[in-house]
Amino acid sequence: MRVTDKVLKCVGFISPDTEPLQYCGTAFVVSVSCEENSGVLHLVTAKHVAEAVGNDSFVITMNGTDGLPRFIKNGGGIRWFNHPTDDSVDVAVIPFASGIIGQYDIQDIPISMFATDDKIVEYDIGVGDEVFIVGLFTRFMGHSLISPIVRTGNIAMMPKEKISNGTEEIDAYLAEGRSIGGLSGSPAFCRSTLNIPLQSSDGSQARLSGLGPIHFLGLVHGHWYVPITSTEPKESQVTNLERNESVNLGISVIIPAKKILEVIYNPELVRIREDAFRRTAHT
Repeated sequence: MRVTDKVLKCVGFISPDTEPLQYCGTAFVVSVSCEENSGVLHLVTAKHVAEAVGNDSFVITMNGTDGLPRFIKNGGGIRWFNHPTDDSVDVAVIPFASGIIGQYDIQDIPISMFATDDKIVEYDIGVGDEVFIVGLFTRFMGHSLISPIVRTGNIAMMPKEKISNGTEEIDAYLAEGRSIGGLSGSPAFCRSTLNIPLQSSDGSQARLSGLGPIHFLGLVHGHWYVPITSTEPKESQVTNLERNESVNLGISVIIPAKKILEVIYNPELVRIREDAFRRTAHT
């Protein structure tokens, strides 16, 4: 499956405000329609990534239209918004307002693209449909420009009930395809299957299957680990990120798009969005 280059422009890499920058996750741009031809942009990432970089000072790097990186720096005073009622939802959102927005080479994900429950039924999205994830590859993120990586796989499970991530019960989909640490907060897309009815030469019914439209499936929470047991002395064991990533099950955990919508429509965030849109409309 060829992935359109447009999706590479919806992400940025997030780091604490350090020198040098230490990217630890991915954020992406979502647009919320306010009128027919206008909307408000937001940056979305995983809540655990937002908590890791903190509210005081962090940097999100995205590419600019002039071929140079653009740094979105929060010097304090801007906080992440989380789910209004469910602390288990691993989603964080902030409004994306910049006086130089035209200098960013970005592509937003409109909420009309979200795979809500109704869209899932309408397009028959389910197990086996192709998935691709766009985000940070911590071993190489680019030198003069950010370079997202794309990981591909398939929907493996869409449970109707919460699943355990080891510490709490969460709403999640599972996708076949290895994840890595920097992909936390990345957008996950899927392509529904397009079925065209045919009649075979003997008169029996058949169908031709192909790739349908792209949908925004959700946000990467992380990956499922294999428990590690070892008789090696602690000081001789491979530790931390490299060891954990080498034994993950190849299953990515994805927070459903509908849970992100619930955060975007946090009543406090809605008020901020409406106020910002009214101010813009009157200038």
